[in-house]
Amino acid sequence: MAEYTAPLRIEDLRTASKDKNRDGALNDAQVALSLFEENLESIRSVFSDRQMTQSIADAVQADAEVIANTIREEEVACEDYALAHRLNGSNVTSEVHLQSSDLNWKILARLAALYVSEDVGHELFKDTKISTEHNSDAGGQAESSSRVSAREQAPHGTDSLQCIACHEVKKYFDVIEVSCGHGYCKPCLQQLVDLATKDESLFPPRCCREPFEMSGVNIFLTKELRDQFELAKVEFGTRNRTYCCGETCSAFINPSNIEGDVATCGKCGTMTCNTCKKVAHDGHCPEDPELQATLSLATQSG
Repeated sequence: MAEYTAPLRIEDLRTASKDKNRDGALNDAQVALSLFEENLESIRSVFSDRQMTQSIADAVQADAEVIANTIREEEVACEDYALAHRLNGSNVTSEVHLQSSDLNWKILARLAALYVSEDVGHELFKDTKISTEHNSDAGGQAESSSRVSAREQAPHGTDSLQCIACHEVKKYFDVIEVSCGHGYCKPCLQQLVDLATKDESLFPPRCCREPFEMSGVNIFLTKELRDQFELAKVEFGTRNRTYCCGETCSAFINPSNIEGDVATCGKCGTMTCNTCKKVAHDGHCPEDPELQATLSLATQSG
């Protein structure tokens, strides 16, 4: 209800603020209104994310049996394909891998537990465990030692997982498994990703030297942290980086905000020269290597 009534409340405040302040001066009410609008945007984002995950979880609850049967049929088809090649003396193995399916299945199980009920999530998670164990017993792709170790650390007979960072044992839907098989609880995962976006030596976030599959951990990240990660990916992937020359800013300027030699900071609006990295100026930059080479050649030619 808040997502619908809040905009109406803002309009009331905006009208009242205009009536009380006709001289154009920025009063306390207008400042408060501005802050309130910023908070509303954050609330809208939360509602949007929650509605999306609720929709996914509802679909899982409604179609869980159909999804499970489809995955099992795919597994059988893959096994039959590989067996047929072996019987023909061919060394060709199936190129169809179910790891991503298993990963998506676990994500859906966690979403169901978080937004529908623990019972629904438990049933989906149990199906995933059975499917994974079946693939392992059937001679599927061998598990890494770290994945086996992580699985064995979980208490037997429960649906609990241990966070490799804080070593606390938590319910399965409060722990996400990364590429190597180790699990991270939400606070530890968020801290790890946050540090990676601020330290290039830690980027991309990884465990056991294996980069995280971000599509598998995004459900534990806030929208702000996901945006932060995407910006860091652009920053660390840019060779000739330009940072805002503003004394109190120094934010990375996305290449999409650079036009010619002028880089406009998306955070504070300051314009920086993309060549000398100082305040933007008119004309060619004196520190432009190509310009310097041209001037040097002209001098040598007399």
